[in-house]
Amino acid sequence: MKTKHVIQPIVTKKERNKIQRYLKRVKKEGYRPWTTVRSSSTIGQGQIAFNPKLDRAHHYLSRGEFNPFFHFEADPNVVEIYEQYPLPIEQTLKIAEELNIVHPQSYQEAPDFDGHRPAKTMSLDYLLKHRDKSLHAYNFKYSESLDPQLTSPQSVARTEAKAKIERTFCLHSGITWTQLTEKSFDPRVTQNLKYLREHLFYESETDVSHDLKVVVLSQLKVAFEQMSDETVRQVLEKVSGDIQLPLHQVQSLFQLFAYQRLIEFDWTTEIDLNRPLPQVVEVEVYAG
Repeated sequence: MKTKHVIQPIVTKKERNKIQRYLKRVKKEGYRPWTTVRSSSTIGQGQIAFNPKLDRAHHYLSRGEFNPFFHFEADPNVVEIYEQYPLPIEQTLKIAEELNIVHPQSYQEAPDFDGHRPAKTMSLDYLLKHRDKSLHAYNFKYSESLDPQLTSPQSVARTEAKAKIERTFCLHSGITWTQLTEKSFDPRVTQNLKYLREHLFYESETDVSHDLKVVVLSQLKVAFEQMSDETVRQVLEKVSGDIQLPLHQVQSLFQLFAYQRLIEFDWTTEIDLNRPLPQVVEVEVYAG
């Protein structure tokens, strides 16, 4: 049986003008997401995070899409995070045509264009640039939206079809592509990253000499080892008193060192200032 050829939406002058305005603004002001929290249709789910390392705000359209940001931000090999990154509409339309998949479109605007449905610019949830210049795209979806046992098979099929257009574009562009869900990252690790990244907002307290950093790091390591049953707060207070630095500065330096993996602890247990630092449990392997 011959496969029915799907009808693709049209590219309107309105969409082309929107793209041109966006490109001019990016050229003038630097990168900004194609869709912002304010301009999206999400209600109460959008999240905005300021990234001091890149000196700009990042926009995410759901809480689930937001959490990977903390992992990518902490990766020293990631030099740029482009969220809601727009794809060239002519190219994605061509790919949709070749795959015989209906390109994303706006049904609501069809009456404004004599019944023709206008094509919508597609965007990547994440496009990461690494130090080696390589690019990696990530698509986020809640796991239930990919499971036909939990979501209608038609909806799952449509979600997968749109992802296929993305993947194909990335393949043609030399960009690796990965599907993410809320299960991709341990929420306890995410929570630790949220706490430890606070040091990024106190650069004046962490921008100290290399020699002082060496001293503080050494003192913290010794104190956490010798006071393993004491709370994190008690250890920080002890180090603060020993080296005569303000407590908040010692905490900021602790956050910096832990964030950079210079202080070892169990990342799968949330750090609580009123509890001991989670220790890595060493498993003995029987070799008999």
